[in-house]
Amino acid sequence: QDEESNRKPTPAIDTYNRLVEHVGCAKPGHRMQLFTTNKDEKEANHVWSHSGLQKYREVVCLNPGAAFGASKYWPWQHFALLARRLADERKCGVLVLCGPSEKNMCRKIVRSARRRNVQALASYPLSIGLTKACVRRCSLLITTDSGPRHFAAAFQRPVVTLFGPTHIEWTETYHPLAFHLQKEMSCGPCQKRVCPLGHHRCMTELQPDEVYQAAIRLLNLTQQKRAKSA
Repeated sequence: QDEESNRKPTPAIDTYNRLVEHVGCAKPGHRMQLFTTNKDEKEANHVWSHSGLQKYREVVCLNPGAAFGASKYWPWQHFALLARRLADERKCGVLVLCGPSEKNMCRKIVRSARRRNVQALASYPLSIGLTKACVRRCSLLITTDSGPRHFAAAFQRPVVTLFGPTHIEWTETYHPLAFHLQKEMSCGPCQKRVCPLGHHRCMTELQPDEVYQAAIRLLNLTQQKRAKSA
């Protein structure tokens, strides 16, 4: 095993906090902040209106990509089944996010879902700003362990994260509206970019029904919180 796999996983955010405290800064806490520009919001408005997402009381964003490597991917077929079930049973809008290198996967998910209320961000000019604005206004994000997960924490949006090869503890955000899913494997978490055993079971064995049930619990929880604060 390499040196990293032998170290006790600890949240990176705590390490950064200790560094800034060491140089005399006040304790920063765990609350992250992120911002969007007027341009970002206008582009997201266009996506919502052009795709018809504005008609839905809830919009769930799905983020299937992971720049880290193939080991973080959840099968696109699972995402398609999940999108279809959210559209049919929850009756919500679904927007599949992507980066420039993930357009084909995004479109495959949407084509396979075969539902009018499942839309692809791949149809629009892509930017990090647009992705941020979409996450900021969504009802829930379901994502691999990748960048948009941290957008959700910073914008205080509910998020279900699908973990496979990575230790949850390394990237803990302390976000109260976060739900983590991870299969226990004797071979992991391995922290590898590609499954060294070739079976990728840590992600393929995570079933769409498990993710759907987690999503519904989180959506219902946020609904209840809004009702109490109203």
